[in-house]
Amino acid sequence: MRRWWLLGLLVWGCDDGGDGAQQAADTGALDAGPQVDAMIDRDGDPPDGDAPDAAPDAAPDAAADAGPPPFGDPDCDPLVPEVCAMPWPSSLYLAPDATHDTGYALTFGATSLPANRMRQHIDPAPYLRADGYSVGTPLLAVFPNLDPANLPDQAGVADSLAADAPIVLLEDAGEAGLRRVPYFTELDRRDDTDAKTLYVRPAEILKEGTRYVVGFRGLVDAAGEPIAPSPAFAALRDGLAEGDAQLGPRVPAFEAVFADLATAGVDRGGLQLAWDFTTQSCASVHGALLHMRADASERVGPDGPELIVDTVERFTPEQNPHIALRIVGRFRVPNYLKEDGTFQDATGYVLNLGEDGLPAADGWREPEFVVRIPHTALDGTPHGLLQYGHGLNGTWNQVEAGHHDRTAAEYGYIYFGANMTGMSSPDVAGIVGILYDISRFPWLGHKLHQGLLESILLPRAMMHRLAALPEVAEAGVVVDPDRVFWEGDSQGGIYGASHVALSPEVTRGMLGVPGQNYSTMLQRSVDFDPFFFVIDTSYPDPKDQAVLLALVQTLWDSADPVSYYRHLSADPFPGDAPNAVLLGPAKGDWQVPLITVETVARTDVGVALMENYDDERTVPLVEPVAYPHQGSAIVNWHYGNPWPPAGNLPPEDDVGDPHGKPRKDDAYRRQMIHFFETGEVIDVCGGGLCPPAE
Repeated sequence: MRRWWLLGLLVWGCDDGGDGAQQAADTGALDAGPQVDAMIDRDGDPPDGDAPDAAPDAAPDAAADAGPPPFGDPDCDPLVPEVCAMPWPSSLYLAPDATHDTGYALTFGATSLPANRMRQHIDPAPYLRADGYSVGTPLLAVFPNLDPANLPDQAGVADSLAADAPIVLLEDAGEAGLRRVPYFTELDRRDDTDAKTLYVRPAEILKEGTRYVVGFRGLVDAAGEPIAPSPAFAALRDGLAEGDAQLGPRVPAFEAVFADLATAGVDRGGLQLAWDFTTQSCASVHGALLHMRADASERVGPDGPELIVDTVERFTPEQNPHIALRIVGRFRVPNYLKEDGTFQDATGYVLNLGEDGLPAADGWREPEFVVRIPHTALDGTPHGLLQYGHGLNGTWNQVEAGHHDRTAAEYGYIYFGANMTGMSSPDVAGIVGILYDISRFPWLGHKLHQGLLESILLPRAMMHRLAALPEVAEAGVVVDPDRVFWEGDSQGGIYGASHVALSPEVTRGMLGVPGQNYSTMLQRSVDFDPFFFVIDTSYPDPKDQAVLLALVQTLWDSADPVSYYRHLSADPFPGDAPNAVLLGPAKGDWQVPLITVETVARTDVGVALMENYDDERTVPLVEPVAYPHQGSAIVNWHYGNPWPPAGNLPPEDDVGDPHGKPRKDDAYRRQMIHFFETGEVIDVCGGGLCPPAE
């Protein structure tokens, strides 16, 4: 699991929720570690390669126009003086822009964002396309020597809604009023200073195009003394900022913040910090990819991309008891990418934008695919289609695992798969280049647009072109075009929600050991440790790392399922039918944190948490659902692992990583196939925890 991501182009066709819109290997384990290590200079300097371009000047915040501010750099927010871009995410950087759905453009100063060891600040220009912040953003602030004892942690999510909770997070629902939003907190366990970043993580997925307000009160330091507000915030709170060059223009917005918090029962005089922010709109997040989907659909036609066969292998039952035909080829798809510099031997790619600011096709690409046809299909019995999504930075060959062959033969399916362009093995070198300079993040984000597009185009070709290939037709294979589903694990389970929400053909998906919101997942995954070595050398301050992870999530939303779960069935994209997914996480997973799946269950997006989730703990604010259940759901799988300790570090225990186990379990596969065929989630575990006791 893992990735980096950029976008937010405007397009019609999205319906924002909320009335307040105005304001890597078969197991998913990292198999690219040696490639990463080979690119790291152990002195901590970037390896040889093109020097990154200096960040262009960005428009200064309007608040700085009146002259030199007394509170420091006009590119920085003085409310949290320890870190330039904190508090995060702040409306300070939301400049009025009538061309965006929210009425804003995300406008950072030239030095607002963290700088790497080469003293190059992250380029703010790509973020101008976003009209707000990520729907999965954490809230970041620093309170030196903070004692977190009275703050709700992962187990105390329900306490975050208490009347006297020290932090209050409000959703501005417009005419419907203000709504309390649950959250949990954690101090950065990767920071050994006394001024650690405090993460406030919303415990549900935020709504698109919606304003949020947050207020802090009752915070104390390690000695039990109240923490004093920063001078800048004290001036705003106490009505002393009116004539200040930097703070004066912000007074009206903060008066609205204080009024909203007062409505929620929070006394202005006791506030130690407060601010507001707006999430980006549906058009900002999804407009580019929806445009690409429509444009590419016309170009490839109703039968999907052309299939070009390169090799065909035939197996006897003695050679392979399950698979009769293995076909490797290419499928021809429109190309929306263009070259954008290099890092070592890796070429970076970004979207090719037309004069209208939308991705424009420029020629064609021919990515590889693989098809595996079981012996059971050779008698003319119609077989369904199962598209497989591979693990972290892996390749299509992961579809060739033995348990997939058994599923194909036992249940009558033809498996097929392709690389996830943007996060497959060939992309690793470019990803390392991104980590040295986060200004290169579009290389990953834009390629993921192309990768998701290719992913949703391939099933159409399999439905309408596969059976007509001479090699397939001669074998008497019949494809059932009404049985087309997605199965993915790890990275494939993560992006599976995005795929199913976008795909016109794939109506149901199995998401193995999934998660969402990479800014939360990355630090909790053992997979990302080799990559963090690079980040630690490039951006050594953990507070800068906190900002840059939250920053890129704003752009990553365009591919990350954090922005797609809402569009599966609760609010499908215009013209799309509701689709459904079955999530199969593993308790104690070392690679994809289960806590992000619980966030999905807490969000009103139509994903149920099935009963017998665990025998040790419940999911706060979630009522489990009894079997059978029709629609999207979460079934937790147990292999003896304990719950990971709280905090933003990967877990480790004596049992071993359970990440690769559910997909190979017979009960798991039975439940998956029944869900594919009927849309119903049934109990396959005898009324207890999954898997069933032997």
